[in-house]
Amino acid sequence: MIQSLRQIKRRIKSVENTRKITKAMEMVSAAKLRRYQALLGQARAYAVELERILKNLITSAPSFQHPLFEKREVKRVAGILISSDSGLCGSYNYNLFKVAAQFIQNHSETQSYFSLGRRGARFLKRSDVTVTDTEGIPKPQDMAPVMEKIINHAKQAFLGQTADEVYLIYTRFESMTSFAPVAEKLLPLEGIQIDPAIQNTADYILEPSPARILEEIIPHLLALKVEQAVKGALVSEQVSRMMAMRQATDNAKQMIDSLTLERNKARQATITKELIEIVSGFQAQQK
Repeated sequence: MIQSLRQIKRRIKSVENTRKITKAMEMVSAAKLRRYQALLGQARAYAVELERILKNLITSAPSFQHPLFEKREVKRVAGILISSDSGLCGSYNYNLFKVAAQFIQNHSETQSYFSLGRRGARFLKRSDVTVTDTEGIPKPQDMAPVMEKIINHAKQAFLGQTADEVYLIYTRFESMTSFAPVAEKLLPLEGIQIDPAIQNTADYILEPSPARILEEIIPHLLALKVEQAVKGALVSEQVSRMMAMRQATDNAKQMIDSLTLERNKARQATITKELIEIVSGFQAQQK
């Protein structure tokens, strides 16, 4: 019984150490989450204003065409998979890879992939598809160069006609309780319809011309879509990790409570046994 009591104490100490680690990881994820949420909020505010300007400008040049809007017969598909570098984030990667696997299965065309996140790179390697490049998850201050690399990869694949469509496979963030993996078409660009019947109501003085301005602005729309996807995926990852670590911390607390009760019972049993031995010895001596 003494040995059993010692083992219970060791288990309690081990679980307490684990609880400290999971609690620390939860706090780290919460700090990262606030930073990524701020970045995502800025990107979304910029997106609303940029699309408003584009819709007004495009009515000034109804015949405008841009290569990034070109629709072609789909023979080759490129994908950009945004996952995490590490685990301990609940079902975040598992759900994402289910969507990615379904996407790979549903597209019989020639496929190539860019992976942002080491877990995604491992998944693509197991899936036996072509991986053209991989990148780790950047820190917030180092995000710009990685973002530019992804945007250039998408543009070169589409404009160079090595891909007729480019997709983003990532976890779309809506709110703290609503985020889900999606396979979203990135190129050709969609969502801004050119309708000659719409009158230009924008009060702009345009120099040199609406078409020339649109030619400069539209690549920013592509960059913005990539930026929102990446930042939204990073926010989703941190929410998943924070929730997973919180659940692990709560489970550790419950286990500690259970082991403490077991320890107390073992201690009480030991004391009772010793008292019985003392009383029995005393009675034997009296006889």
